Amino acid sequence: MQTEPKRPDDREVRDEPEHNRFVMDVPGREAFAIYRRIENHLVISHTEVPRAQRGRGLGARLARGIFDLARSRHERIVPACSFIADWARLNPDYRDLLAGREDMARIDNR
Repeated sequence: MQTEPKRPDDREVRDEPEHNRFVMDVPGREAFAIYRRIENHLVISHTEVPRAQRGRGLGARLARGIFDLARSRHERIVPACSFIADWARLNPDYRDLLAGREDMARIDNR
């Protein structure tokens, strides 16, 4: 019997604002996403899972945790990272958190 991958919670994915990154502990290392905060927007520019841990769904757990944290904080996400953009496209329940064109124009003019 196959079990569904564990869903992240607030304890699994943590925000390290002093380093501009979200972090999730994985066996022996950390998976992380680098971001820049502009007002209530998170511009996520890079995600990384240790090479030895890839292909196990950890990147998806990290992404879901980031989106869940953003939702709880009423933040919007700008997916400058292709992995995050692809994940959002595959998970329509989280698309409401993506920054719209109006948001992007305001961010670009800063």
